[in-house]
Amino acid sequence: MTTPAAAALLYAPDGYDTSRPRLMGRHAAGEGFLRALIQHADFDRLVALTRTAEDAAAFRAQCQALGATMPLEAVPETELHRLAETGCLMLPGPELSHHAWRRRRIGAARGFSLVGLTHTIASATAMDSLADLLVAPVQPWDAVICTSAAVRGAVQRLWQAEGEYLARRLGATRLEGPALPVIPLGVDAPALARDPAARAAWRQKLGAAAGDVVVLHHGRLSFHAKAHPLPMFLALGRAAVVAPPGVAVHLVLSGWFADEVQRNAFKALAAALCPNLAVHHVDGRLPEVRRAIWSAADVFTLLSDNIQESFGLAPVEAQAAGLPVVATDWDGLRDTVAHGVTGFRIPSLMAGPMEDLAARHEDGQDSYDHYIAGAAQFTAVDLGAAEAAFAALIGDAGLRARMAAAARDRARATYDWSVVIGQYRALWAELAALRGAGRGERAALLRGAHPVPRRPDPSRLFADFPTQRLAPETRLALAPGLPDAAAALARLRAIAAIPGGAPRLDLLPGAEVFGLMLSGLEAGPAQAGTLVSALPPPQAGRCFRALAWLVKVDVLRLA
Repeated sequence: MTTPAAAALLYAPDGYDTSRPRLMGRHAAGEGFLRALIQHADFDRLVALTRTAEDAAAFRAQCQALGATMPLEAVPETELHRLAETGCLMLPGPELSHHAWRRRRIGAARGFSLVGLTHTIASATAMDSLADLLVAPVQPWDAVICTSAAVRGAVQRLWQAEGEYLARRLGATRLEGPALPVIPLGVDAPALARDPAARAAWRQKLGAAAGDVVVLHHGRLSFHAKAHPLPMFLALGRAAVVAPPGVAVHLVLSGWFADEVQRNAFKALAAALCPNLAVHHVDGRLPEVRRAIWSAADVFTLLSDNIQESFGLAPVEAQAAGLPVVATDWDGLRDTVAHGVTGFRIPSLMAGPMEDLAARHEDGQDSYDHYIAGAAQFTAVDLGAAEAAFAALIGDAGLRARMAAAARDRARATYDWSVVIGQYRALWAELAALRGAGRGERAALLRGAHPVPRRPDPSRLFADFPTQRLAPETRLALAPGLPDAAAALARLRAIAAIPGGAPRLDLLPGAEVFGLMLSGLEAGPAQAGTLVSALPPPQAGRCFRALAWLVKVDVLRLA
């Protein structure tokens, strides 16, 4: 199998910006993926599909800042057909439908693959996008990459429910979505290696002695959208009480609070549940913190209980930094943390039913934040197991060292971007092979009377509105008082110059083309089709409809 010589991605600065105040995991993942394409994909050029000139400039500037030396090309979204040269368009989410319909409209369904990526799939927008893929014109050579096996399972259950509805409602017998490969997010493992100088500096700031144990929690600090801190505070606080003599335990919360409500809740919970634990907060959005805080720690923890989480990038970063991890046995963490080897996975428990939560959110009674907070409230973490895991790591420096080494090795072998990009390249090659195979038997998937049935040609959809439609055999003539094409051109120029005379001047042909068409009427009436017959097909269609505007402004009359 061969891979394309170029990569194309839908680029908007928001998806790749880690300097923003509301920093999310998808922003860090997007920036990491772009850097990995530049450093490890070995493409001849990098192409971005952009909406504005500003986005195109931002793409070039960011790629150059990340060390790009290959040619960079920005393709306007209006020129989607040019992506056939790249073979694949990478999308930052699972929303393939829009571009699948656009690709079908221009007749390029086999020209290139669409590859999306799951982040959270708990939002209504994400679930709608995934369900739409069963009716959108996606092809076997398209894919939605799932970052974890748990996410793929959730997508398959969503499709099963949607498919059952379509089968009962419409009698659908074949329901085909895109491929669902599992490829994890990656990290820059060498960049996360422990820095002794940073470790010494940060531990001095924290007041952590050489024998103390620093536990790090890095990421968004949100009790409703990331991980409720109660299990962490309770389990770590209890483990700290039984720490070996002379060993103090510090908890560093590296991240950011969405608002003062979150900040005050974390403070209140810590004061009530682990009053003897030294708790520090640092702003994890700051580049100098994001790069160095890993070196200060001895253990990492993320006891996620939230359905918004789908992979969990921070625990992978922690392992690359040589930190054993205490994490919940939850979603993507189940894939990334090797229990008993690189850390401990703490059992989690979810209760149901929660149909009322879904209904309240759909009806607008509950916001998305309230919806996921409700689901998290009925998800429990095994506190006994968490306490035992923390106590084992706090009390045994040798165990920490062994797990740290295993974590570092696993991260470099499995999650370094140089490895993960290899999985992307293999996927692109597989999709390319599918695009080239079975052209005859797959032709039915590519054709149809209406390329985009829900967005048809308005002149056809509303054909019953007018008295008649302009047809190729419709006979036209110059309006009374217009002896020749020059006089007709003068009238249309005068009308076009009046504000509102031609509200969409950009949709009309130029004066030279108008002159050619009008000259065909100087000898007398002629059929509309004849007036545009000498023009190339795309231009002929636009000029044909412009004849109706000439009738509208009384340059032409129906003969």
